[in-house]
Amino acid sequence: MLASPTVSKTENLSLHAGGVELLIIQPSPFCNINCDYCYLPERDSHNRMSISVFKQAIERLIAEDLIGEQLSVVWHAGEPLALPISFYEETFAVLSSLIPEEKIAHSIQTNGISINSEWCAFIKSNRIRLGLSIDGPAFIHDAHRKTRSGKGTHAQVMKGVELLRKHGIDFHVIAVVTEQSLNFADELMQFFLDNGICQVGFNIEELEGVNQTSSLSENSIPDRIRSFFQRIYELQRVADGAIRVREFDRAYHAIAVAPIENEAGTCNNQVEPFAIISIAHDGSLSTFSPELLGMKNADYGDFSFGNVLHDRFSEIAASNKFQRVLQDIKTGVRRCAEECQYFSFCGGGAPSNKYYENGSFASTETLFCRYTIKTPIDIVLEDLESSLGIGQP
Repeated sequence: MLASPTVSKTENLSLHAGGVELLIIQPSPFCNINCDYCYLPERDSHNRMSISVFKQAIERLIAEDLIGEQLSVVWHAGEPLALPISFYEETFAVLSSLIPEEKIAHSIQTNGISINSEWCAFIKSNRIRLGLSIDGPAFIHDAHRKTRSGKGTHAQVMKGVELLRKHGIDFHVIAVVTEQSLNFADELMQFFLDNGICQVGFNIEELEGVNQTSSLSENSIPDRIRSFFQRIYELQRVADGAIRVREFDRAYHAIAVAPIENEAGTCNNQVEPFAIISIAHDGSLSTFSPELLGMKNADYGDFSFGNVLHDRFSEIAASNKFQRVLQDIKTGVRRCAEECQYFSFCGGGAPSNKYYENGSFASTETLFCRYTIKTPIDIVLEDLESSLGIGQP
């Protein structure tokens, strides 16, 4: 059993009212390539989740009434396709035996080098939402996304893209933005357009986990990032619907919806206990930011709050460690609400970024929020104001 709570039961046991919004399964920490900006510490490990652990995880969620109207299951980190199709056939069968299939949506984020005809058939037959990691044209992608022998992976990924096209499978792309990328906004967008890639998200190179440096930490970077995203926005508009950029879609949505009216940041599932649940191969679990799973640190010991094999979520929520993290995250959200004019757009940021960049969950601005939340919102707002003639004589 976990440690007894030190605060009131009513405060401790308030699990996410709507159930888990996002269930992230990390069936193995192993990755078959070696990206130099990866945050995962154990990507050499071949440990694999057993079917019994997966079944116990789902049964635990059901028993504690944490399954809502829909369950979005994301298979993630290290490389999901490094496991055989048979593993997914078994886990999908277990899941559909416990939860009606119409309530389940599967997603996989992959580096793409293992895609073959068999995988395409499985992805298509199970209606899996697929994301590929492609940083752009080969000279950008291969600078960081390499095989374990140091060779670029771009050619292999593009073979996978061809197969997905052949099988009629839609996918979106996540591209990591490094200092090098900032010089080539036009080349990046042209690459995606040339290859019929119509949905792109840009992840900045983050300080997170074992990745303790970022090429985007230099003093000269903010202006260059602003210029980069400004150009991406312009090119997206010129493309006239041929490509959508996640950061600007989010900005438009954030501007359009009603502002957050309380400091809890209810639009932000990364600060709500158990709105996101991440489960590792051995059944250990975390919540809040998915990137916290499996991470160790001197302040908290680690960010695994329990294990689905023997811990109830209500017990986990009552534990001293969980409550300490939760209270620190709440403090950070409260500070964001008090100090940041963008709070109504994001609800308090990502706890993992706060911890790894600033050393505390109770902190505020990060590179992530500065560059991928504030900058796109500024660009969209300025464009909307210009089109409406706001601020013009």
